[in-house]
Amino acid sequence: MRRIAARSLPQCPAQRGQIVLGLLVILGLAFGLAFYTFVGPKGSTIERDKITAAALAQARDALIGRAVSDTNRPGSLPCPDTTNDGTSEGLSGNECPSYIGRLPWKTLGLSDLRDGNGERLWYAFSRNFRDDSTAQPINTDTKGSLTVYSNTTGTTLTSQAAAVIFAPGAAFGTQDRSSSTTMSCTAPSGTISRDRCAANYLETTSSTNNAVAAGPYIQAPATNTFNDRLLVITTDDLMTPVERRAANEIISLLQTYYTTYGYYPWPDISDGSSNWGYTYGRVPLENAASTESSWPWRTTPNWPVAVSPWLNNNEWWWVFFYTVASGATRTNPSGCNLATGTSCLNINNGASYARAILITTGPAGANRPMGSVGSWNDSWWSNYVDDSNNSDLGTWFITPTSTAYARDRLYTFP
Repeated sequence: MRRIAARSLPQCPAQRGQIVLGLLVILGLAFGLAFYTFVGPKGSTIERDKITAAALAQARDALIGRAVSDTNRPGSLPCPDTTNDGTSEGLSGNECPSYIGRLPWKTLGLSDLRDGNGERLWYAFSRNFRDDSTAQPINTDTKGSLTVYSNTTGTTLTSQAAAVIFAPGAAFGTQDRSSSTTMSCTAPSGTISRDRCAANYLETTSSTNNAVAAGPYIQAPATNTFNDRLLVITTDDLMTPVERRAANEIISLLQTYYTTYGYYPWPDISDGSSNWGYTYGRVPLENAASTESSWPWRTTPNWPVAVSPWLNNNEWWWVFFYTVASGATRTNPSGCNLATGTSCLNINNGASYARAILITTGPAGANRPMGSVGSWNDSWWSNYVDDSNNSDLGTWFITPTSTAYARDRLYTFP
């Protein structure tokens, strides 16, 4: 009997398509699993970092905004929240109950800010900026006192931080963030619930513990024992916009004075009151007209509008440099000819002329503050006014050459 070889039946196109589709599904699942394994966790970390960075930036902007807009002591900062209710604590005597705690988000008018791990932000600040009369004067001579290291204690990011904002991240090791049990806590100090103690949120690295009230603090890469994220507010960050607010008010005062009297007030050289005959010094915010009748040579009309009390209480007149042209004073009110520059102040080598100038001197450097109210030394101005052409007590001035955020700024008055 002849055998007939068996032949396989040809597959129809529909069957072949199903097989290919099945293989694609299997490959897609395998690729997706591999992508999640290698990229997914990293993507989640990136997203958490973005949330954290945005929260820190919002907190910084709110603190600076609060300092600028404060009605009594522009530049001051609120006490931290130590009860986890979002509200700044009231002063205890003349001090904050603690100089580290949670960010007072309600007081700052913010939403309930959280970092990428869902934790509320923490906050520490320099007591030099506390919102109390005993901290006065708060002006650009005021320096932050907090030290912040970068990666190791061998690298100092700043030794004049005004505030530090912390994103605590997830809990590590023995950190217990329970609200139902208490512990003895160092910062804020006392026996308090564990969710109010900084040690359960902030860690130590390079022998520097972030869970302390007065620093030093450290920012460093995350490890398996450290995940604090920090944002530092330097003295320059805080006081530069506050200085601009003070400058705007003083500029308005000087303009109103000139509009009212037709000349500018004599400058002050020591105590905030004008000194007859001087053409350089400070703005006489304390008193444009001396109340001491025995000193008639200081007499000049007083400010035609009220001077904001905070300008005097915080001695903003002490840190600004003011010069009036000889042809714009009470003894020679019409002497300045802006067209020719006669008896005027020369700006940028004759590019323009002015009857008066105001220089805001930026936040304090190493050699400030100088002296004390009631004292005077012409050489001090080199420690306040950066450009030598502007600090030589002459009548020629230049637009400050620095473009730094906290640089001197020159304002001219026609």
